Amino acid sequence: MNRNYSLALAAGIALWVAGCQSTGSIGQSGGMLMNSGVTMAALHMPVGQQVVPPNGFISFCLRNPKECEGGTDHPTNMVMTPGRWTQINEVNDYVNRNIPQIEDIDNYGTVENWTYPNERGGDCEDLALLKRKMLIERGWPASDLLITVVREWNGDGHAILVATTDKGDYVLDNKNWAIVSWAQAPYTWAKQQSRERPYIWVNLDQSSFRLASNETVPPLGAPIPFVEAANRMKPAANAPLRPSLANGDVRPAASQAPTAALAMN
Repeated sequence: MNRNYSLALAAGIALWVAGCQSTGSIGQSGGMLMNSGVTMAALHMPVGQQVVPPNGFISFCLRNPKECEGGTDHPTNMVMTPGRWTQINEVNDYVNRNIPQIEDIDNYGTVENWTYPNERGGDCEDLALLKRKMLIERGWPASDLLITVVREWNGDGHAILVATTDKGDYVLDNKNWAIVSWAQAPYTWAKQQSRERPYIWVNLDQSSFRLASNETVPPLGAPIPFVEAANRMKPAANAPLRPSLANGDVRPAASQAPTAALAMN
């Protein structure tokens, strides 16, 4: 595993809570963006070094490791045909229209809980996860469907789905009925899933950019590092209790009074 990635995981640095306040439409799109004088490089957002995934995503993978496994050593861009363009619009419209949008604190009583929507609905990352799942079921490669964290104009965090195609990177957003190019989305880009390994995230914030050309990723089929680490910390299912406690013995009372530092008035 890459040393920088291991250190970043160990540090446990979180970016921010991906808040999902509801807003109206923030843009219009008349159709599929074509290359009209725009360089191909500009159609795809620049990607930097590996960074720590959002805490909510890590928790999602711990609960659903199969959703975060796999990957590819040779990602290719989906060919954007009229049929594929119709698919991403239909999925985006279906989820935005039919899934009630509710904050995690109101739905689960916790600030952040990445999961698929339940009967009450979901927030931005939940809707992005569902759109990704639906498009994978329709034949899209997982490496072309990337959960992405951005910052809104007011500093709030937000999660969207980015579809990578031969015509560019497109944004599927619960705050916008229209699908637009990444360059048209009104956000500051922060981080997103790696195309090579879905459990790895990469930097999009150019203020802290480092080129990723010298970074390595775990081999295909290797355990997810943070899932493997969490599993190592779990006690074995048949691990015995300490003998004295297992036999019902009572811990003997302390023979000396607690020190002044431990004594409570």
